[in-house]
Amino acid sequence: MNIQEAKLEIARTYRAYIKRKPDGSHRIPPEKQRPVLLIGPPGIGKTAIMKQIAEETGCGLVAYSMTHHTRQSAIGLPFISKKEYGGAEYSVTEYTMSEIVAAIYDYMRDTGKRSGILFLDEINCVSETLSPVMLQLLQNKTFGNVPLPEDWVIVAAGNPPEYNKSVRELDMVTLDRVKHIDVEADLAIWQRYAQAQGVHPAIRTYLSVYPDHFYKIKDTDRGQLFVTARGWEDLSLMLEAYEEDGVQVGPDWFLQYLQYDEIARSFGLYYDLFTRFAGRLAGEGTSLGDMLLADLDRLAACASTECLAIAAMLFHTIEGEAARLDEERLRLARRRELLSLLPDDARFSVEVDARAFFDEKRRAVEIKVSHGVMKPAEEYRETAVLDALEADANRWRALPPGDRPGFSAHERALIDAAETDRVASARAVSEAVATAYRVLDMCPQGRSATLYLTNDLAASAPCAALLEQFPSAAFEKYKQEIEV
Repeated sequence: MNIQEAKLEIARTYRAYIKRKPDGSHRIPPEKQRPVLLIGPPGIGKTAIMKQIAEETGCGLVAYSMTHHTRQSAIGLPFISKKEYGGAEYSVTEYTMSEIVAAIYDYMRDTGKRSGILFLDEINCVSETLSPVMLQLLQNKTFGNVPLPEDWVIVAAGNPPEYNKSVRELDMVTLDRVKHIDVEADLAIWQRYAQAQGVHPAIRTYLSVYPDHFYKIKDTDRGQLFVTARGWEDLSLMLEAYEEDGVQVGPDWFLQYLQYDEIARSFGLYYDLFTRFAGRLAGEGTSLGDMLLADLDRLAACASTECLAIAAMLFHTIEGEAARLDEERLRLARRRELLSLLPDDARFSVEVDARAFFDEKRRAVEIKVSHGVMKPAEEYRETAVLDALEADANRWRALPPGDRPGFSAHERALIDAAETDRVASARAVSEAVATAYRVLDMCPQGRSATLYLTNDLAASAPCAALLEQFPSAAFEKYKQEIEV
């Protein structure tokens, strides 16, 4: 199955394992709860989906890479205790609690979460001395003589032997006690993930043209050549950081992330093409659509890869503006909410009362963040709204009393004006979508590019929301073609 299907199956398994009957007992008895064994090539996203499952289900997550552990850290250190057998006292070797089990109890204490997933990566690459401990864990859910806490589910991950020479084959006795899931690389699934994560558009369009370059491993006399999903995503982050700093990269630089020289060179050439379009956009100080419409001879000679690069740049520009406007919409809505909670104008004109209001709201943000109920994006938005509202209040109090309206009316007028500007900008973005399709329709290989643009616009939440409010006939036309 693909990584998305594996993610759903693991989440379902977790929910099934913690489900209780009316009498309080487990729906599936703990001794029948098979650990999940997730086997797939490296860099495919096994660790990433565990974090996503924890975020989406609210369960706890404790993760370990087993290659970093020794037998002692896994089962605990030995110590001598005294016990009586048949009327005589004997010295007996016992073990302290496993570091891993202790980490789960520490996590439960710190977070208050009573159930969760213990994720053990590289389970089939452990040392020979640790291998029996891992088999015991998979078979009995215990480290040494210490069981896992109740309602904690084991998910173990490993690589197939063809990808890792350190892999140890699991025997049939162990495999007969696990829930075995094989995962394969799936570009279509990854492209949806990449879209949501904002992976560099040059990478996404390149892989649309060369899908066989997404995940590839080859054994040669020079060693193993490979590209992975992890490599593409890490490359995206570094490219964006370098672009922000104005750093240019040479053709050999891509080998740092794409360790397959043929693919690294191919993407390097494509990225150079992609950045030339971006450079022209910045240099001419105009919209990409208008720039290309003024250069029809260049458009007529475009190859399919160039058309896709154009589509990516157009989408990148449109989505950036749509996302900005969607965030502005959320902030304006929150400003209206806060405005309804303000003290009356007479009290709010007193600096102490105004400061107390904002201090109270900021403390509420800190409490929500500390308890994990406010995500970073929400924290950033709330802080920005409070800062903007307080700045408005300070400017309002600085007005001469005789020329100063009530703050509520003053702020409401500012919000209404900002909303009018936002709507005008949103209409302009919808018009830019129509221009984008006009541009791509002029490309001799424009069909694949228009489909790419349509898929990305439909998959982008801010773009889809904007185009629902301010429809584009061109977008609706191509969207219907895809749906058919």
